[in-house]
Amino acid sequence: MSPLEDFVFSSPSTLLGAVAVLLVLYFVSISFTSQKMGSEPPGPRPLPLLGNLLHLDLKRPYKTLCELSKKYGSVFTVYFGTNKVVVLAGYKAVKEALVSNSEEFGDRNVSPVFHDINRGHGILFANGESWKEMRRFALTTLRDFGMGKRVAEDKILEECCHLTQLFDEHKGKPFDLKCPVNYATSNIISSIVYGSRFEYDDPRFTNMVKRANENIRITGSAPIQVYNMFPRLTSWIKNRQLLLKNVEMNVRDIKDLIEHLKETLNPHICRGLVDCFLIRKQKEEDSHGINTQYHDNNLIFIITNLFSAGTDTTATTLRWGLLLMAKYPQIQDQVQDELSRMVGSRQIRIDDRKNLPYTDAVIHETQRLASIVPMAVPHQTSRDVTFQGYFIKKGTIVFPLLTSVLYDESEWESPHTFNPSHFLDKEGKFIRRDAFMPFSAGRRVCLGESLAKMELFLFFTTLLQRFRFTPPPGVREDDLDLTPAVGFVLPPSPHELCAISRQGVRGNLSCDCKIMLEDLLQSSTSVFLLGAVVGLLVLHFVSSSFSSHEKRTEPPGPKPLPLLGNLLQVDLKRLDGSLLDLSKKYGPVFTVYFGLKKVVVLAGYRTVKEALVNHAEEFGNREITPIFYDFNKEHGILFSNGDTWKEMRRFALTTLRDFGMGKRITEGKIIEECHYLIEEFEQHDGKAFNNTQAINYAASNIISAIMFGKRFEYKDPVFQAMVERDHESIRLTGSASILIYNAFPWLGPWLKNWRDLMKNVENNKRDTNTIITNLKETLNPEMCRCFIDVFLKRQQNDEMSEIKDSHYNNENLVYSVINLFAAGTDTTGSTLQWCLLLMAKYPHIQDQVQEELSRVVGNRQVQLEDRKNLHYTDAVIHESQRLANIVPMAIPHKTSRDVTFRDYFIKEGTTVFPLLTSVLYDESEWESPHTFNPSHFLDKEGKFIRRDAFMPFSAGRRMCLGEGLARMELFLFFTSLLQRFRFTPPPGLTEDDLDLTPVVGFTLTTSPHELCAISQQ
Repeated sequence: MSPLEDFVFSSPSTLLGAVAVLLVLYFVSISFTSQKMGSEPPGPRPLPLLGNLLHLDLKRPYKTLCELSKKYGSVFTVYFGTNKVVVLAGYKAVKEALVSNSEEFGDRNVSPVFHDINRGHGILFANGESWKEMRRFALTTLRDFGMGKRVAEDKILEECCHLTQLFDEHKGKPFDLKCPVNYATSNIISSIVYGSRFEYDDPRFTNMVKRANENIRITGSAPIQVYNMFPRLTSWIKNRQLLLKNVEMNVRDIKDLIEHLKETLNPHICRGLVDCFLIRKQKEEDSHGINTQYHDNNLIFIITNLFSAGTDTTATTLRWGLLLMAKYPQIQDQVQDELSRMVGSRQIRIDDRKNLPYTDAVIHETQRLASIVPMAVPHQTSRDVTFQGYFIKKGTIVFPLLTSVLYDESEWESPHTFNPSHFLDKEGKFIRRDAFMPFSAGRRVCLGESLAKMELFLFFTTLLQRFRFTPPPGVREDDLDLTPAVGFVLPPSPHELCAISRQGVRGNLSCDCKIMLEDLLQSSTSVFLLGAVVGLLVLHFVSSSFSSHEKRTEPPGPKPLPLLGNLLQVDLKRLDGSLLDLSKKYGPVFTVYFGLKKVVVLAGYRTVKEALVNHAEEFGNREITPIFYDFNKEHGILFSNGDTWKEMRRFALTTLRDFGMGKRITEGKIIEECHYLIEEFEQHDGKAFNNTQAINYAASNIISAIMFGKRFEYKDPVFQAMVERDHESIRLTGSASILIYNAFPWLGPWLKNWRDLMKNVENNKRDTNTIITNLKETLNPEMCRCFIDVFLKRQQNDEMSEIKDSHYNNENLVYSVINLFAAGTDTTGSTLQWCLLLMAKYPHIQDQVQEELSRVVGNRQVQLEDRKNLHYTDAVIHESQRLANIVPMAIPHKTSRDVTFRDYFIKEGTTVFPLLTSVLYDESEWESPHTFNPSHFLDKEGKFIRRDAFMPFSAGRRMCLGEGLARMELFLFFTSLLQRFRFTPPPGLTEDDLDLTPVVGFTLTTSPHELCAISQQ
């Protein structure tokens, strides 16, 4: 087929004349002067002006280029007209160029059509400082708005509900999936860019999606490729005119949306990427920044790039996935069997992926076989480079042939067939493949990769859980055509499928409500709890009003339901996230109801500090929730009030200081423990392992040395059991079912988590009493070995003095020990795990830490006094604490008296949640609150600075009493480990694969993971 037949020429004589001129040039030319050096990549002989145009199928050039690679090798040259292009074919060549030589092959070739569309602005089709700054901004902002995190997961699950409803409307009859799937994926990127989703029947939205899809299709057409070769001769072609018209209309709509967002902009509350850009733009203007990259054109074309890429590629892949399921029903059977077996009928979550190896393999194999961006977006060399023995000149266009990677016969067992076993080992477990490169690689790798992977998994599994996909009646599986349509991205050919529902009639609960209820219910008690919830809802409908007895001056908040309060309006797994969202609507002081329990939430640094510090007396009591009462019976330090709490806290602070908290004696204990921890890490010989237990044991041994007067061996079974029970109890305390228990305590005996917690409490009391008894038997009042000895001595003195109602009783001793042991283990251990995970996630930051340690300390043991000279390292530790945010809501407070705060009346005895998340992520206090940015704690000269809004230990009367010890531990453990080891992801995983989504509990710990600790000595 001729590559010119798609053109619309003004007359046949024009075409004939053009061909005649080219032929004359060919016959009179004695040779084609390419001026290439002898060592340049080989390739087919080009014609004058035409180059290799007549060799190529311009509708599917990637196929021709794959064929040419078989003849000319993995690095060869072709000419598109007079444009010289070096083609890279095969996994090894593409990876070597884009990854190992990322700088040399990292520029973008901005072809004439891409220049027409973007004018060098935006992200995809730009170079130099503009591209670097815009890509950095886009990546940071996408991560801030949840790319790869729970917040993005919730947006996708919400959109899944809308998409399944639309599929349901077809009642199993055949329909074209293209538009609804495009709308669904587009809404995910829209919610991040604009801060909201669109309705599927919104005409502006549907037209924007349609134009974006059409532009991507036209960009890959033969006429546009010829225009890229001869822009001056062919600028009049119909496809280019249509492209420019679509771009103009998209820019118009985007400007309207920006203008609307600008009118309602609140610099303290960013709704989406546009808001972040506008705020940054305003700051640059206020500071009179010269040559700023934050201007209107970059904003418009960033939006255009993200909207198009975020819509078309994900939607196209998802459509391929559903078409392949209909084409291969036996594979669809296996996916649905695995979903039924591992998930059942509940809502799928991203955490399920690790338990769905076959489904994950099917999604990956779909991406591989579909190969939707076969030639990537063209690159260009940034400098002269010799590559695989060939000289390639600066400015040369480079095509990384991704199809040749995804179909590489030396990497894939059956590259041209749909074979999910490419991604499964012999035991059926999912395996990663190095040659899986659908998102490209290197400096220009797709910046939305993690978001796309999350979307594909959740959309695909939700649809397969709900529907059976089949060909239309009368069409066989063999009749379904897998030939892709032509375009810059390769979508399936036009087709229809039937989506046949696999489930019966569902209730009318909203999607969010269903997801929340599924998360709440424990497997052993789901029927009972569901009945309880239904009963409460019935009470709502028969109740005429909710009697809240609120005064007009009390803090505002969402309207509660009878008995349930606002339980159905919050995500009980990430309560801090829901409360943070509510603060954006109701302000920094607002009310929510957990069942009948009224809670005042304090949000933002200024509000939390004002309450806990300036009004420390009024907000200084502890709220003893039912579960905390079950734990401690109001004894000990953490969960008590009044004189008991004052005396026990005073005693604990004094004793901790006497035993060296913040002093040299404790420093020696920590350094000693560092050696044990390093030995434990070294036993793994650089292989991947889970460091959770070792780190928890090390942190626990510091508080154990103070509490019990000794450290434990890591293999001591009693010690291991105590640490494990504490870790589990802290996790269970933050679970949804325990939050429900706090609202409705009568549910306790039916809740598995409550029963497990009570069992752990009893076992901890038993082991603690055993240790106390052993110490009591060997007590020498003249030589106190530890905290327990000092307490026992004080207890004996009170008994001898016949002091009545002494606070130095057995219950306070047992629960003080339990409190300090748990807090001293879990929070420090969790924070240190976050630190090491972040180092592996961000190797360039790890480089800077280790460079500073080498320069300032060298090979000697790090000492606490080194901290003042390790500015960057100290900043990294503080930023890890800030971002990890391990106690997102602090421990609940309670007002000790009636108080008027910020003009709101708050009654004595009201539960108060100081939302530490809102302090550590306060957008008015932190420059980039949702990203890992150590410069938050550095001045312009790179020196460490303290930040007032750094409040991970809370503040006021209830501030963590072990802060000084925790800070010392974090510094010495972290620096000793970074001095000794390089932390990396396991083999086969990239830094992007490391998941920063926390495991939900009372504290937020890292998701289960393994790291390699590679010795540097």
